[in-house]
Amino acid sequence: MTDPIENFIELMGMTYQVDGAPRIAGRIFGLLLVEDEPYALQDIATRLQVSKASASTNARFLAERGVIRLTSKPGIRQDFYELVPDVYRQMALKVSARMMQVSNQIAEVHEAIPSEQSIARDRIANLAECYRLASETAIDWSDRLPPSK
Repeated sequence: MTDPIENFIELMGMTYQVDGAPRIAGRIFGLLLVEDEPYALQDIATRLQVSKASASTNARFLAERGVIRLTSKPGIRQDFYELVPDVYRQMALKVSARMMQVSNQIAEVHEAIPSEQSIARDRIANLAECYRLASETAIDWSDRLPPSK
């Protein structure tokens, strides 16, 4: 019989990989979602059967994206990682910020296109609006999420 927790961790790895992120990063995220305590890098590596260097690289990747953070335990000289507080809201806010950034970049390009190229201008303006609305939707989504524990 297969362990549902291990299946979930693997599912998160596959999900991240399909989305273009490292599979190990997804597995680390899945592991930290199901564990109650911060995890040391060596413990992450051992549990996921990856090298400590790979665990470190992918933990930093997740930390840069704002879903986990580096922490410590008193009297222990190792680095530990844990989920950030309210992780789902933070994820939605990151999506919103990225969508707004893209919208603004597209809008800048739109302004540089000559008015004679009206079809291109209209399509590009609509694309900027699409990203802006996606950003607003992500904000609404974040407001509707229950606080994560």
